[in-house]
Amino acid sequence: MRSTILLTILALTLSISATPYAQRPARSPIRRPWPFPPRQTNVSTGGSCDLSTTAQPANTLPAVSSGLQLALIAAGTGTQNYTCANSSSATVPVAIGAVASLTNASCAVASGNLGSINEDAAAIGMHFFVDSTTPDFDVIGLGNTELKKNAAMTAPAEADGTVDVPWLKLVAQTAGTTGAVKEVYRLVTKGGTAPATCEGQDPAAVVQVAYQAQYWFYVSTEEVAARHKRAAIKARGN
Repeated sequence: MRSTILLTILALTLSISATPYAQRPARSPIRRPWPFPPRQTNVSTGGSCDLSTTAQPANTLPAVSSGLQLALIAAGTGTQNYTCANSSSATVPVAIGAVASLTNASCAVASGNLGSINEDAAAIGMHFFVDSTTPDFDVIGLGNTELKKNAAMTAPAEADGTVDVPWLKLVAQTAGTTGAVKEVYRLVTKGGTAPATCEGQDPAAVVQVAYQAQYWFYVSTEEVAARHKRAAIKARGN
């Protein structure tokens, strides 16, 4: 059942038009539009790859807080979503969130073999927004995490002049968070930038712009250790 639901979600997310600023009917573009299967409680999504020495690509975002460890690097594929109040060239699109499917890219990034990232791999979770300023990540093995933006930086310039959405540091909020994730970094972004104006856009539709990004998940080292201890005690009891 889990694999069927996840594959359905992945198919929905990847059915993005090749048109740069594809539009879809406005229906809950920022909220979770599907049931999600029960989550695991162990922090094991990083697979067998050792991420202890894996460093972020160079950036000017605030450093990872002390007491945290890298648990997962996920590849996100989906859309950044915007709305337009009208079709005027004097109006600027307003960001209302994003929806993306997440796949495990930990081993590919840790080994430096980015070409091995499998965009067709089964989804391990979803990224969406509960409101226009609250990103949410629901990841198998890491639980559900609601966050707020802590810092942003302009994405490195592309050789062809393409402007990508900014790189971000996100910090977990107590409300809505069920797992050990404390910070998430959005890095290595591609696409997602809104059109410059609302000219020619349908105010009744959501402007969806395709994007990709790496999401780096950092968890509480202390909490992970406590979970492992509880699991070991439970295993001995069985």
